[in-house]
Amino acid sequence: MYDHVKHLRWAGLKVGILITIALIVLVLAVLFAGSLEGLFTSRVEVYAVFDDVKGLRKGAPVWFAGIEVGSVKSLQFMPQQRIRATISLDPDVLKYLKKDSRATILTFGLLGDKYMEIDPGSKGAEPLEPGDTIQGTSQIEIGEVVETGKESIERLSEFIKTLDEIIRKIEKGEGTVARFIRDPSVYENLKETTGELARLLQRLEAGEGTLGRLMRDETIYQDISSSVKDISAFAESLKTSEGTLNKVIKDPALYERFLRASESLEEFTDRLARSRGTLGRLIEDESLYENINSVSERLAVLLERVEKGEGVMGSLIRDEELSTELKTTLKELNALIKDMRDNPRRYFKFSLF
Repeated sequence: MYDHVKHLRWAGLKVGILITIALIVLVLAVLFAGSLEGLFTSRVEVYAVFDDVKGLRKGAPVWFAGIEVGSVKSLQFMPQQRIRATISLDPDVLKYLKKDSRATILTFGLLGDKYMEIDPGSKGAEPLEPGDTIQGTSQIEIGEVVETGKESIERLSEFIKTLDEIIRKIEKGEGTVARFIRDPSVYENLKETTGELARLLQRLEAGEGTLGRLMRDETIYQDISSSVKDISAFAESLKTSEGTLNKVIKDPALYERFLRASESLEEFTDRLARSRGTLGRLIEDESLYENINSVSERLAVLLERVEKGEGVMGSLIRDEELSTELKTTLKELNALIKDMRDNPRRYFKFSLF
């Protein structure tokens, strides 16, 4: 009897120990949910910085290429209103990640829990090391989508109201569009304009007119291109030359001299305009101009008569015999005058008695 009771007590004790162990395991599973495997495996830590974690919790799973490779160990605020997430990862995953990898906060379904997805980064980047920090992003939440859709619906509603007002004005015949729809003259003018435009295009295609020749005649294009090249060459030679034009452009002293000369010329012009001298009278006095014009006309008539051989001057110019006799007479007269100077007694005799 005593052995039987002892056996029953020992069985109850074993059941109690088993239940106690089960409760301890259950408590541990609840307390360390999401990171229980970290108690038995080695982990490395990296960091991700977010502007908004969108409800991400401590212990949330971290996925890479569709496989769970770690968990979110902690979340803490940083300066400039940013949040840093400490990520506990399997060390074997680091060899697939780069320093430009990005951590994205996603949702299981539309309204499920949050988790983190890490992309591998670019192939040319350096490998990710323990303790490095990567950039974090978050997807648009369904609430944000609804809010954006609400704003879009409001704008669409305002657009519909505006469109309705425009349609009403068109129905009443108000505005340019209504006149365009209702007034047949506007249509006729537009039709005529399009016809003129079509004819102009036909002329261009046929090569008529200056623009048509420019479009079809390659020689004109070549001439224009050659002219542009010549102008460019002239400009280039002007830059490198040491001639007068280049000096006028670059030499400030020469520019000052030109400026002073222009000022002097302007001053001379002002003095000429204010003066009453000969040059001013020549410019302003019409009677003097008429007198000079009359004298020039008379001189022209006189020269014309001389060229025709009229009068003494004309005879002297055109009659060579008369010219020769006159020259001979002048020579004899000069010889007589000279002889009279040398031998005055031969010609002049004075006697008092």
